Amino acid sequence: MITRKEKREQEKNVNYFLEFQKICHHFFKGFTNRLRKVKDPRHQSYVTYDSDLLLWMMILKNVCQFTSMRSLSNGLNREECIDNLQKMLATQELHELPHYDTINDFLSRLDPKELENIRIGLIRELLKKRCFEAERIEGKYWGIIIDGTGLFHFNKKHCAHCLKREHTHKKTGETWTDYQHHVLEAKLVVGDMVLSIDSEFIENEHEDVTKQDCERRAFERLSTRLKATFKRLPICILADSLYACESVFQRCEANRWKYMFRFKAGSIPSVAQEFEALKALKYRGQSATTYWVDDIAYQERKLNALEATVQEKEKAHTFLFLTNLPITEKKAEALVAVGRRRWKIENQGFNRQKHVQYAIQHVNSQNHQAMKNHYLLTQIADILMQLYEKGSKLLRTQKKTAKEISSALLEAIRTRRLTEEDMASLVKPMQVRFTG
Repeated sequence: MITRKEKREQEKNVNYFLEFQKICHHFFKGFTNRLRKVKDPRHQSYVTYDSDLLLWMMILKNVCQFTSMRSLSNGLNREECIDNLQKMLATQELHELPHYDTINDFLSRLDPKELENIRIGLIRELLKKRCFEAERIEGKYWGIIIDGTGLFHFNKKHCAHCLKREHTHKKTGETWTDYQHHVLEAKLVVGDMVLSIDSEFIENEHEDVTKQDCERRAFERLSTRLKATFKRLPICILADSLYACESVFQRCEANRWKYMFRFKAGSIPSVAQEFEALKALKYRGQSATTYWVDDIAYQERKLNALEATVQEKEKAHTFLFLTNLPITEKKAEALVAVGRRRWKIENQGFNRQKHVQYAIQHVNSQNHQAMKNHYLLTQIADILMQLYEKGSKLLRTQKKTAKEISSALLEAIRTRRLTEEDMASLVKPMQVRFTG
């Protein structure tokens, strides 16, 4: 256990902003160039700030936990911040940082596909480095968790793409409409990290649609794009019981993906009944915590069902999964752990991004396109931040919380100027381990 004095000694000569830059450069050497090369939609004769600066400002907003655009502009309004960004971006002259209105104007024009392509590039770089090979399912498949979450809520119609939900007060009978924006996320799960690999916004094409968009429709779009982007990537989809249905089975099988879904009896009653009947026959007179039944017929396929009762503290939880992964006695417990990884998107994913670090439910712009770009930039920043938090030996030793890590980053940006020697150190080889 590190003492407070030892912690102070460790931190004396540490520039946390430089350490963050080292992690970024180690994994993604051309990251800033990628930001610089986005297709800038602005008329170039009126451009004062380049795209790399504007996008880095938004990344800093996220990693330093500024909850609003105004607080970003105010929080970085220091000479040290200007000087540090000038050195980081190798910009000749930078006298002021852009105002948040300038950033929002840029994001309202920027095509979200530009940011999607940057994220794809980051994920591909990580896969190429082969530093997460041990996290593959059965040594082969990459676990990708799929789940949706709500982002924004309005009591008045925000735009033509809003989802609508009607409510009625139980006592008064008063009715009202809630206007919402949701997103479906695909996250690559590697150890304790869940890294955004794709996002599909759940939204109506226009305000006169006869049937609103939904999570399963969004999955059709997302899965099509995911397969086109990562054609040969061996994938195992992890999701909740909403996805245990014929259309999703078909799509996964067409893509040659494995899948493992939470299952509830009401989802497919015939499969639930057959599982219970075959389980009773297979395990007659036996007492166990893990049961499985292979080759349950459903439509044109055979499904495998796996049930496990897990004791957590003083409470027992029973989980039931449907999968097309083969189950054996040696694999059963490991597959239960695989199925339970789905919860990481709730805890390390949405909960962290909403309530701990990024406040993704806060509306940073009323413009529909800018809202999407804000969200995508948060996902990019989160990839960088998770690699920093888990890859920095110093941070692991000090056991800092997410808020403390962000505070240390902000303090370093605001009070410690990067030197030429610091910048030269970025190109030096380094070793990053995610354990120990």
